[in-house]
Amino acid sequence: MTRRILVTGARRGIGAALAIGLAEPDRTLVLHHLAAPDEVAKVARRCEERGAEVLEFEADLSDPAAVCDLAERAGPVDVLVNNAARASNVDIRELPLGEWQQTFAVNVTAPMLLAQAFATGMAERGWGRIVNITSATVRLGGPSGPSYVSSKAALVGLTRSLARALGRSGITVNAISPGAIRTEGELELAGGQEDPAATAQTLAAQAIPRQLVPDDLVATVRYLVSDGASATTGQVIEVGAGLVYR
Repeated sequence: MTRRILVTGARRGIGAALAIGLAEPDRTLVLHHLAAPDEVAKVARRCEERGAEVLEFEADLSDPAAVCDLAERAGPVDVLVNNAARASNVDIRELPLGEWQQTFAVNVTAPMLLAQAFATGMAERGWGRIVNITSATVRLGGPSGPSYVSSKAALVGLTRSLARALGRSGITVNAISPGAIRTEGELELAGGQEDPAATAQTLAAQAIPRQLVPDDLVATVRYLVSDGASATTGQVIEVGAGLVYR
C-alpha cells in the first residue's frame, strides 16, 4: 500500500537520516525545509535512489499560517514525523519573551497544527502514524536553555494527549528521545568545534560508549510507522545508548 510521509526539518541531520531511512518503493516522501533548497535536494535524490517519489516544500514553522499552508500542499499524509526544531540556549536571566514564543511556535505549536490537519484524513482511512522527535534534555533539564527544554517537555505531553485522543481512529502517536547525537546544527551552536572533554564525559555516561549518529534513530522510526506497531502508542522511546543522567 502506498504511504505518504511528511518529514519536517529534512534538510540534514536527523531529519535527513529519517527521510532516507523511510524511503522505499510505494512511498511518497514530502520533505520540509526552511531556506535550504540545495541541501534538501540532495536528500531528495537519496530518497529517489531508494525508489520513493519525493516532494519538497519550504515553510517557516514559526508562522501558524505557513504551517497550515504546508499541510494543505502536502496532501493526504499517512505518516507525520515532527522533527524540525528551533534550538535555544538563552539563559533564563536573559531570556526575552519573543525567544520563548518563537521556540514554542516551532517545537510545539507546529507539530500540533500538523497533527490537527492530518488527523481527520488518517481517521477516515483508519490508519495513521505520528512520530515526534523530542530530546533527552527533558529528563536532564539541560544543557540547552529553558525555552528548548520546556518546549520539548510540552511535546512529550502533546504526544501522550494525542495518543489518547486519536487511538480509537487507528492512529498511533509516539515520541523518540535521541541521546547525545551530534548534528550539524549542534556543532554550529558550539562554534563549529567539538569539545573533546564534553564528548568523553558523555561517552562515559553511556552503557554503549560510542558516538551516536542520526542513522541510529532510523530503525526505531521504521518500527513505529509500521503496521506491526499498531499497539504501541503514547510512548517516549529513548535512543541514547543507555545514557545515564548524573
